[in-house]
Amino acid sequence: MKKLLIFVLILTVLFISGCSKLNHNPPDYVRDVVALKEGAEGLEIYFILADSSGAMTTSDGKVTLTIYETYSRWSSWSSKFIERDLPLYSRSFNVKKTDFRKTKVGMGAFEHEVILYPIGRIKYSSFNRKPSEMTGKVKLIFQTPGGRILKGEERVSF
Repeated sequence: MKKLLIFVLILTVLFISGCSKLNHNPPDYVRDVVALKEGAEGLEIYFILADSSGAMTTSDGKVTLTIYETYSRWSSWSSKFIERDLPLYSRSFNVKKTDFRKTKVGMGAFEHEVILYPIGRIKYSSFNRKPSEMTGKVKLIFQTPGGRILKGEERVSF
């Protein structure tokens, strides 16, 4: 529910600041990947990078985004639940630091500013097949211009 409120606020409060005001320190890690159900047949996705001090930052780079469906089945052989992630969608694309946006997310006392890269809405019709399970994962790999690999992951409900 919290992520839904954050997303609604992003859509309603989105404002664009000049890129000269954004942090351009090299990213050290993927701070957050957010994937929210958007309508009956799609997901809205964005991510946030952070520098070595933990401050949100921007960067040129290459992103590989993969959406998985998580199968959970009881195994009578091992007497436990077995989880498998099966890919539904994958795409790679280049990003530019000028495409990152400063916006406010959250509501009330939880409202705060973030610098995010909006991947946008991905329709289930663009998946290899529609999800048949209720949950999955969104995994993101960010490759910096210097070749460093940064990873992020988020659980998602379909």
